[in-house]
Amino acid sequence: MDHVVIRKLEHLTGSANAPALGFAVETRDRPGPAHKTGAFEGDVVWTQVHGGLIVAKAKVRIGYVMEYSNVEEVRARTRGSALHGMADFWKGRPRYGYAALAALQEETWVQPPYWGGPRTYGYEWVLLDDAKKRSSWLDKREPPRGDAADLPTRFRRWQNARP
Repeated sequence: MDHVVIRKLEHLTGSANAPALGFAVETRDRPGPAHKTGAFEGDVVWTQVHGGLIVAKAKVRIGYVMEYSNVEEVRARTRGSALHGMADFWKGRPRYGYAALAALQEETWVQPPYWGGPRTYGYEWVLLDDAKKRSSWLDKREPPRGDAADLPTRFRRWQNARP
């Protein structure tokens, strides 16, 4: 199964040559689809930047679903990754609830990044569990108008600032 993980540009990690996201993460105050279904070894995870730009692809090494009583329990699972130390990523998350995590491997930047997917409506993780959903999220689209239109430039600037 394919998955799309949505991240803010400032929450991407890695170098100009390769992403180092480390983990796909979703925390919610009630079980979401990712928590209910999970992610399994070999599943493909696409990374979309808020605004709709598909920028990276990876494979799941191992998936976790859990209930937590303190978001630090979820954060502890990401120890050793750049995401673990990113305080802004963990700020504002439900203090307790349900989480889905997937340790990622074989991470690559999508060349060139492209526009895909509908509006995210605040989701962090979308399961592409049928052909229609897969098409609606991963098929290439025309660039949007408005604020998001400069996202490819901002992404390239972010990428070029990395060693």
